[in-house]
Amino acid sequence: MGNKTITKKKSTVGENITKYFLLIADIVLILFFSILAPGFLQVTNLMDILSTAALVGVLGMGASIVMMVGEMNFGIGAEATLTAAILGAVLGEGRVSVYFIGVLIALLVIGLMGVIDATFGVIIGVPAFIATLAISKINDGFINLLTGGKTLFNMEWPAAFRTLGQARLGPVPVLAVAFIVIAAALWFLVDKTKFGTYIQAIGNNAACCRQVGINVRRIKFIAFVITALVGGFAGILASSKTGNIQATLGSGIMMDAMAAAMLGATFLRPGRYNIQGTVVAAVLTAIITNGITFCGYPDYIKDIINGIILIIAVGYIAMTRKEGLPSVKMG
Repeated sequence: MGNKTITKKKSTVGENITKYFLLIADIVLILFFSILAPGFLQVTNLMDILSTAALVGVLGMGASIVMMVGEMNFGIGAEATLTAAILGAVLGEGRVSVYFIGVLIALLVIGLMGVIDATFGVIIGVPAFIATLAISKINDGFINLLTGGKTLFNMEWPAAFRTLGQARLGPVPVLAVAFIVIAAALWFLVDKTKFGTYIQAIGNNAACCRQVGINVRRIKFIAFVITALVGGFAGILASSKTGNIQATLGSGIMMDAMAAAMLGATFLRPGRYNIQGTVVAAVLTAIITNGITFCGYPDYIKDIINGIILIIAVGYIAMTRKEGLPSVKMG
């Protein structure tokens, strides 16, 4: 009886380590960098970490929505950039003077791009990773058209253009607040609504969902549109932070965002993509990036550390979870 109790306790401890590995890594790295550089724990630096995590995190959460249904959008970086470019062009031409209306126009257009993604990837049946890659090249063309292949900046943009990315509420960046609000909204959508239940069920077993009457194609279609919209808003946040629009704005953080979504699948519900995990993973990558810079180490070290943490986390899940890691359709 005693051996069974010990075994059960060991099993519980192992499960908790598995579930909270990313959060533990966050805490350990914060302590590690604070020892190396005492100023690391200053409020301003911690807020910088949240701001950095916001861009990767929002784009990663967007990517994770479509990954939850077993698909992949490799064009989310281009969609983020295109949204920012449309916003900049609309505001800069003087056609729209109200920032909020410009944002709605840009998101409407990128929502239509999400519809195109879904049409090819879900309705027509082209493998989603091929369809989104191809459509991303079209988006790249529009981006170059709108930006002229250069960094886009216009003195006519309203002051509100920089508010989301540069303003503060006391010591807290508005960007960090936006990150938290978006994360809370997507968490509610995925974890607390019937639609979110369908998303997760389809990711686990689409064939079974069809048999019980769930419209799998419709749910996947909507997931593509949501991914595009969230990715587009990430582009708006990124351009607001820099105060300009670069042609590589979205592509520069896309791989980090995808990695955050994948790494997030090792948190809380190991083997399943989830919003909470993506947030914690984004914070982890931000801590590493900030810590390496703060301590004056070469940039390549952050890539090595990120890679080590990713391979350890996913390797542990692959070895300990019967179902293995979550997958997406690549063809």
